[in-house]
Amino acid sequence: MSQEKRLIEIKKLLKEYDQLSTRKLAKHFGVSFDTARRDVIHLTSTGQALRIHGGLMAINHGDVPDFLARTQIQSPIKAKMAKVAARFVHPGQLDFIGPSTTLRHLCTFITGKNLEIVTNSVDNALALMAAPLPAVSILGGTIQKKDRLIYSMNSLSELNKLHFDTAFIGTSKVREDGVYTSTQVDAQMISAAASRAKQIVLVAEQYKFTNANSSPFMSLPLDKVNVLITDVALPKEIADNFSPKTQIISVT
Repeated sequence: MSQEKRLIEIKKLLKEYDQLSTRKLAKHFGVSFDTARRDVIHLTSTGQALRIHGGLMAINHGDVPDFLARTQIQSPIKAKMAKVAARFVHPGQLDFIGPSTTLRHLCTFITGKNLEIVTNSVDNALALMAAPLPAVSILGGTIQKKDRLIYSMNSLSELNKLHFDTAFIGTSKVREDGVYTSTQVDAQMISAAASRAKQIVLVAEQYKFTNANSSPFMSLPLDKVNVLITDVALPKEIADNFSPKTQIISVT
């Protein structure tokens, strides 16, 4: 059985048992302990499960964990994706960086660059305060505490007055027709920023194409994505949902 199929099966087992040991997984699949451990590391490092002593446990069966829960997952994969995203940041640009644990990593990689960033993420703004550059504009409004983003009708209006070189966006789920989020306000802000950008860079691990969480709000259709940065190579049936012009980059 391939690792991809094992990972799908492990997630099904987590729904039933909530916690699984590495040794139990090795026995269940008839693989070595090291192979089972690599499966555990993959799921936990990409935010699909939580690492516990001796194995892993489910984060939540049917919902999207809040931002603070996701930030507790130490993910080298997210850092790799953020480093690739940083290649699309250039001096002199005006860029939008949306709320996302991966994009929070991006903010740490672009400190010192001479450009301007607009964001509605509290954590992005804090990360960008580490150095005098880049310049940062944070959109005003009410703080949505669960997702640590800022929203207001005025901020939507402000976005419609700007023209971005690049909009960096995240997602909680990708369907065949578009990029989705778990809240309507997040989708509205992403949609507004993306509509004002020359280029849209989406960061999304492969599991976000197959998870079962409740993310009903579309932020933009897939054919609007110019660059997709993901963790592993996507199956052809998923990659084909994007425009032939979309640049798809996997970091592993």
